[in-house]
Amino acid sequence: MSASSRPRAAVIGGGIGGLCAAIALRRRGWDVEVFEETESVVVGAGITLWSNGLAALGVLGVADEVRTAGTDMTGVRIVDSTGRELMRQQSRPGSLVALHRRDLNGALLSALPGDVVRTSTPATVVDAGRGVVEADGREAHYDLVVAADGVHSRTRLRWWPEADGERDCGIRAWRAVVDGAADEAMTVWGPAGECGILPLPDDTTYVFAASRGPARAGGLSYFDDWVDPVPTLLHRIAEPIVHDLTDLDPVRQPVKGATVLIGDAAHAMRPHLGQGAGLSIEDAVVLAEHCDPSGAFDGAGFARARRRRWSTVAFLARRATSVMMPTNPVTGLAHTLVPLVPDRLMGASVERIADWRP
Repeated sequence: MSASSRPRAAVIGGGIGGLCAAIALRRRGWDVEVFEETESVVVGAGITLWSNGLAALGVLGVADEVRTAGTDMTGVRIVDSTGRELMRQQSRPGSLVALHRRDLNGALLSALPGDVVRTSTPATVVDAGRGVVEADGREAHYDLVVAADGVHSRTRLRWWPEADGERDCGIRAWRAVVDGAADEAMTVWGPAGECGILPLPDDTTYVFAASRGPARAGGLSYFDDWVDPVPTLLHRIAEPIVHDLTDLDPVRQPVKGATVLIGDAAHAMRPHLGQGAGLSIEDAVVLAEHCDPSGAFDGAGFARARRRRWSTVAFLARRATSVMMPTNPVTGLAHTLVPLVPDRLMGASVERIADWRP
């Protein structure tokens, strides 16, 4: 197939899902343009990738580079806010990796030619059915438009008015990578709050804290009386990335004509299972499987392949909120019961989610 006859795709959004979609489509023989409205795609704090996301990155040819850039999390200790151990999460070597989001995005970017991603370039879908996109003051037609423009997706808001809008989870989150390596990987569950501590390469640590309800008004000081090293690490944060978290009921029909929603634009979920990025990477690989090198796109097949997966993980992530960061004595009983259940059984549902393979 000559370059001039190759099918063309526009990807709106240069985050993890968008970059992965661009790589996957190019491997299927498509020409791709990625439009990203910010100045850089190599940004962010830390991130975790389970074996499902790593397997999908393997299809894209970047899994080894990502593993090299991260820390292999074979064991994560889960405690309550007083330091009492609740369980230990054991993972097979190479099946759970923590790394700086900057390094993940950099690995994805390096897998694309330099002219594919156009930063500081907002793009708008002006005709979802025909695949017409406006960017830089001009309109162009594409065989496929991939909307990977995040939870606040303007594409979804304009072209999927029937979809339920995003909801405020009542959770405020603070993320940062701080200097100094933590002694161990740890997740701390407490009343109305949660904190994650993950050692990264180069003597750094990814710290994630979240609180909900009235507790979130207290900011990071809410965690001052939690078990160390939580307050110690949080006090090292100079400029955290702060978000009031929202989630979204997965869009049941993510395809309209030549336009498809993927990643957070289609199924933004709470972060408790660490699967937001993993599902976006999955989306990109499965999308490419349904895009023929001739330019045909099996949109119905893509929707069938992803709908149940999105709904299952979103449901479990939402339910995890009450277990990890309870706001009343009844849900707080979970922290009393968790140590009574074998670690293998407690981790079974998370492992089943991570067992997905392309």
